[in-house]
Amino acid sequence: MKIWKLLNNFTENEDWGASEKMNPVLLLLLDKLRDKVGHIFRINCGYSTDGHATRSQHYLGNAVDFVILGVPFKQAHQLLQEALLELKVEDEVGLGCYPFWNTSGFHLDVRGERARWGKNSKGKYVSYDCAIKEWLNTY
Repeated sequence: MKIWKLLNNFTENEDWGASEKMNPVLLLLLDKLRDKVGHIFRINCGYSTDGHATRSQHYLGNAVDFVILGVPFKQAHQLLQEALLELKVEDEVGLGCYPFWNTSGFHLDVRGERARWGKNSKGKYVSYDCAIKEWLNTY
């Protein structure tokens, strides 16, 4: 059975890059996160062959960039953190925070270990907490 038939919230037609190259573990996790958060996730990027960091999980089909729609960024961040904790995967995933995108969003990957980072208002990579703190001080 195709993994896509098991998902409640996502279809192959979203902006995955190449839906057939997406890691099924990531897709199942993303679907569970969406259920826990209770708001629509708009996928901006999944599988990709360029445009990311050298060892990007996007190149392996292990990552997505997404926006949580319908809630302010501060609440979206909190809901996502709570869902990761509830699902007991916070130490198994990479989580990037991009509060200064046109629509603030996140990166999630299933690298098998904890990693956190963000981008500040100048487009520089910083710690996850620094990105959140700068955004909170700006808005």
